Amino acid sequence: MITAIVLAVVAFLVIAAVLSRQTTKTKKRAIADLETEKENVGEFDIFELVESEVRTLELTTIEGAQGLPHGVLLKAWSNNQNLIDSCHDRDHLRYVVAAGIKPSDATDEDVTLECPGH
Repeated sequence: MITAIVLAVVAFLVIAAVLSRQTTKTKKRAIADLETEKENVGEFDIFELVESEVRTLELTTIEGAQGLPHGVLLKAWSNNQNLIDSCHDRDHLRYVVAAGIKPSDATDEDVTLECPGH
C-alpha cells in the first residue's frame, strides 16, 4: 500500500515537472514569436500616417487647404465623404474655415469641406 502511494506521488511529480517544462517552452516560443512580429510590423507614428494619407489623397491641392494642419484636412475629408462623392468635380471642392479663426489655429470643428454649386 505504501509502495502504491509512493509510486503515485512520484508519478504526479514527474507529470507536473514535464507539464511545467512544456508551459515554459510554450511561453518562451510565444515571446519569441511576439518579438518577431513586432519587428515585422514595425513602429508607426500617427503623424507619419496622417502625412502619408494627406499626400496620397492630395488634400493640400484643394482650395483653402493652405495653412491648415494636416490632421484637420484629413478629418474634414473623412467627415464629408457623402459631399465628396456627390461633388461632380474635385476642382470645385474647397476647405472653409470658420470666421475669425486663423487656418493655423483651426481645429476639426472650425473647418468644413464644401462643393459650391452642389
